[in-house]
Amino acid sequence: MNISGYRKTGFSRGLRWLPAAAELLFSAFTPLSGLAALWLLVSMIALIPVVGQLSIMLITPLLTAGAIAAYAEVAAGRRPAPTILFSAWSNPDTRRRLLGVGAFGILGSLVAMATLAAWLGSQVSPEQLQVAQTSPEAMAEVIRQVSPGPLLLVAAAVLAVVLSAMYFAVPLLLFSDLGVVAALTLSLRAVIGNWAAFLAFGLVLIIAVIALGIVFGVILVTLGIAIGPAGQMAGQVLVMLAAMLVQVLMAGTQWIAFTEVFGKPGDRQREADPSDQLLA
Repeated sequence: MNISGYRKTGFSRGLRWLPAAAELLFSAFTPLSGLAALWLLVSMIALIPVVGQLSIMLITPLLTAGAIAAYAEVAAGRRPAPTILFSAWSNPDTRRRLLGVGAFGILGSLVAMATLAAWLGSQVSPEQLQVAQTSPEAMAEVIRQVSPGPLLLVAAAVLAVVLSAMYFAVPLLLFSDLGVVAALTLSLRAVIGNWAAFLAFGLVLIIAVIALGIVFGVILVTLGIAIGPAGQMAGQVLVMLAAMLVQVLMAGTQWIAFTEVFGKPGDRQREADPSDQLLA
């Protein structure tokens, strides 16, 4: 797929990304839930201190690419096998570039965390932080003590740039021959150029998260009352499985957004929309 520019979409398009991804998810729920289970299994390596967490951050773009490939299959009317999650590993060049995106994500996260630590360290002593880790009351006191500052804004800006650069970079590297830097740069430009659509998507996402939080809160309380500790354990397992389905759903929103902004893979000509602009 030859990518030379992106399409600018409006606020109303962003409102549809999450519902459209959910529709695709439920149209092929069995294979995509199997894919989510595999993703959950792989994610268990994050339980290994430091090394496991860095490893899962490094390979997340590869796993996301596999999930996006699954949505591409579903959108084409096919039912992918759950093992499509690992499809990006089969191409050495694609694997290398996606690992490069993962490394970029790790580096960007470390920069954001270092900036955040500098902001926090300027207001709270190491002794207070150590006590706060073991006492809810001390943690509440630390939270009351800190105040927003320039470094907090810098940390937020760094994280926003990193996430924006990675958002379209994964499908761009999966479906085109762009290099890592070019894909990250084009993704950042496309997200900024479609700020209205992403604002709408963010609003829908916030509403969905609040609604899910209420639903699962009721379910967990009900299970705890009904069957006690066993219910609490079952609730934790349910939340963990739901979290992986949500992660797969988020990969679906990347697919939907990608096709809105860049077109479907293989399309040479795209019909013009009066509300859209093609930007080089």
